Amino acid sequence: MLNLSVPIYQGGAEYSAIRLNKESLSQQRLNIDDVRDQTRANVVQFWGQLQAAKAQIEAAQRQNDAAERALTGVRNEALAGQRTTQDVLIAEQALVNARQSLIVAQHDKVVASYSLLSAVGRLSAQTLGLPVPIYDPVVHYQQVRDSWIGLRIPSGE
Repeated sequence: MLNLSVPIYQGGAEYSAIRLNKESLSQQRLNIDDVRDQTRANVVQFWGQLQAAKAQIEAAQRQNDAAERALTGVRNEALAGQRTTQDVLIAEQALVNARQSLIVAQHDKVVASYSLLSAVGRLSAQTLGLPVPIYDPVVHYQQVRDSWIGLRIPSGE
């Protein structure tokens, strides 16, 4: 004796669930592509900022050297009586401004380099060798794998 049961109408729930999962998979692939494109754009942007900061440092150093030479000249002319104290003060202010722009350019270079490191994934505790505990998902899984309901935390409480 053979008993065979074949459903005549299922309502399409199984096929609908399959289509839903396929669409979800396609959406996740598109999201991955978007994240990859955004990461590439960030790397290019931060690389450009780093190059611009390096060029700005070079220009600020030249400006600083020129302001130092100009101040020396103005001081010498003031000693000779050809310049006033106000001229010396203006030259000193130009030197202070040049030094300030050099410091700002150096700051921008540091920020751009850390931004670039972050964009390429090299700014982590492991990569930097920081003395902090590194999260290991395998260890966490081993601690909670036999929890049936999820009320227990990894420390066992």
